[in-house]
Amino acid sequence: MFKKIALLGTVCVLASAMSASADTIFSLNNSGCSSGCNVLPAGTVTLHQNGTNDVFVTVQLGTDYSFRKANDSNHHGFAFDLSGVSGVSATNVSSPFAFQGFGSYNDSPFGTFQYDFECTTCGPGVPVTPTQTLTFDLIGLGLLESSFVSNGSGYFFAADVVGLDAAAGVGQTGNIGAKGPGVPTTSTPEPSSLLMFGTGLVAAAGALRRRLMI
Repeated sequence: MFKKIALLGTVCVLASAMSASADTIFSLNNSGCSSGCNVLPAGTVTLHQNGTNDVFVTVQLGTDYSFRKANDSNHHGFAFDLSGVSGVSATNVSSPFAFQGFGSYNDSPFGTFQYDFECTTCGPGVPVTPTQTLTFDLIGLGLLESSFVSNGSGYFFAADVVGLDAAAGVGQTGNIGAKGPGVPTTSTPEPSSLLMFGTGLVAAAGALRRRLMI
């Protein structure tokens, strides 16, 4: 009987492991631009738990905006805070961004943040080729989606952008912020993963049936 229960538990664990995972999405819907930047949300920030101590982050701006590099102390490319995490580093950072590490990064009027990514080739104005996507794996001891927390001003994220069209204000610049809480969303396993899971589940069910008949 113990073996039957253990095998049934294995099947349940397999099913649980292959279930859809939950991401967390924040909207960049707070404008800090002095003028323009009227199209909101300006983009999204998606957090995906990619494994132990690893969160994959996707920052996607809308077609009305591009990242920029203002070269001043009040605007930074993409800034955020963490809580309860040590040894933070970044891998698989999409070009042309670079991780700045722990520090003090002010994105006025949204306050100061602990961590920052900068667009290394962006300029302060309207670019010839927009930069609208930033992706990276953030690594840190104890890192979870919930480790991303609001700063002292209540903002989780801030990004420095420039408007690309009339709706957003061509050449209008400033910071765009995201408040929380983030919205949980479910990501569906890929078809190949589902096929592998289905095959494994059938095999496990067959083994369980044989055990039960003994």
